[in-house]
Amino acid sequence: MNEQEFASAPIGSLFVRCTVPAMVGMGFSSIYSITDGIFVGHFIGQEALAAVNLVMPIIMIITALADMMATGSSVRISILLGRDDHSEACRVFTVCLGLIASVSTVFGLAGFLLTRPLIGLMGADGLTADYAVEYLRMFSLFMPLCCIYYSTDNYLRVCGRVNLSMTINIFSSLLNIALDVLLIVVLHQGLWAAALASCLSMSLGAVWSLMPFIRRKLPLVFTRGTISLRQMQRILINGSSEFFVSIAGSLMAVVMNVVLLRLGGATAVAAIAIVEYVDSLMGMVIHSMVDALQPTVSYCFGAGLLQRMKRIQRTVMASSAVLSLLAMLFLLFGGRFLLPLFIKDGDAALYNMSLRAMQLFALSYLVSWIERTLSGYMTAVERPWHSLAISLLSTFLFPLMCMAILVPLWGLDGVWLLSFVAGVFGAIASILIVRRVRLETPVPPQPTMLFHSTISFNYRRRK
Repeated sequence: MNEQEFASAPIGSLFVRCTVPAMVGMGFSSIYSITDGIFVGHFIGQEALAAVNLVMPIIMIITALADMMATGSSVRISILLGRDDHSEACRVFTVCLGLIASVSTVFGLAGFLLTRPLIGLMGADGLTADYAVEYLRMFSLFMPLCCIYYSTDNYLRVCGRVNLSMTINIFSSLLNIALDVLLIVVLHQGLWAAALASCLSMSLGAVWSLMPFIRRKLPLVFTRGTISLRQMQRILINGSSEFFVSIAGSLMAVVMNVVLLRLGGATAVAAIAIVEYVDSLMGMVIHSMVDALQPTVSYCFGAGLLQRMKRIQRTVMASSAVLSLLAMLFLLFGGRFLLPLFIKDGDAALYNMSLRAMQLFALSYLVSWIERTLSGYMTAVERPWHSLAISLLSTFLFPLMCMAILVPLWGLDGVWLLSFVAGVFGAIASILIVRRVRLETPVPPQPTMLFHSTISFNYRRRK
């Protein structure tokens, strides 16, 4: 599929061709994530599982700026391609990917040097703290390639190469599982080996995903040139929703982990980690469907096909609602059968706490799809402040407010119900915000100061 089909293919066919590969690829990523949690929890222990959950928010904060650049630039590139401005789209792609590599290198270095103080601030000690330090340091070393891996996935989808994106995701996930088996099960290594398996898999995936751009097989190619300061501002602003969501969500996760450590110790942190592993199977699949059609919505927006764009968005919302309902039913009635995979035999306390957490958390699927789809829609049509308002309210302000009320009332049950109660408020706020938006065909930005792209390759012009 090429990007011109975003504007011409039947919506039903376009939906299937874009979302199925993305959902399959993300499904394999979720299976890898779940398998990784199984290996860590079953073969290393609950302290290691708790350590991974403590470290993940820090990793998300480190990658937030790169994610902002990738999301904002992919939306801008899709709109430029919709206006048939391929040269400007290539310049935006080159500059932004270069900045992503640079920023992730700096943040990875900072994360490596400040690992011990960061873990200490979160209140972890003993074996859990030691595990967290070794896990974070390994990820910090590979941070540039990990950020490129996630960024190029956006650009492949912009070019309509959803099948290639799916193939790379499947390859990376299967390789990760194989390395987990070798390092953890066969060689009996610690948590650092789980981090190394993930990092090596994503690094090889990043190299593979870069090759089509380097070989000039896609509409986006590396080129020399500049982009205007206004263009860069628009990219950063449009990606600001993803940036602040990552920061806010990570900060909220840190707060939640601190509360859980005080209420239930490492067992409570391990319980929410297990729930999040199981949740990732459905949650990431739904998220991938929204992301997969974001370039299509942006392309139609840039081409002035507003009615087609709205029909696509309605299809996304209806499908998200159905998948979310299925996810809730799965967690309520089937999730319990997965719990023993993460828990060592005889650990009844962790099993019972995880089951209770999962049953209450499952209710959040009734409403979480509303915020997720509407925030993505606002990003796709370059309404970053609306997307940012939706995301900050749903991922930080409402959860923080609800935690202050629910935890004193219900203790751990208040933490497990947090996502559902905050999600109700988030859904209402999202609908009210989007209803106030009036969309018009975007106007091209005027150039001011310039950002330079210096990446180029010698090649013969294609005929």
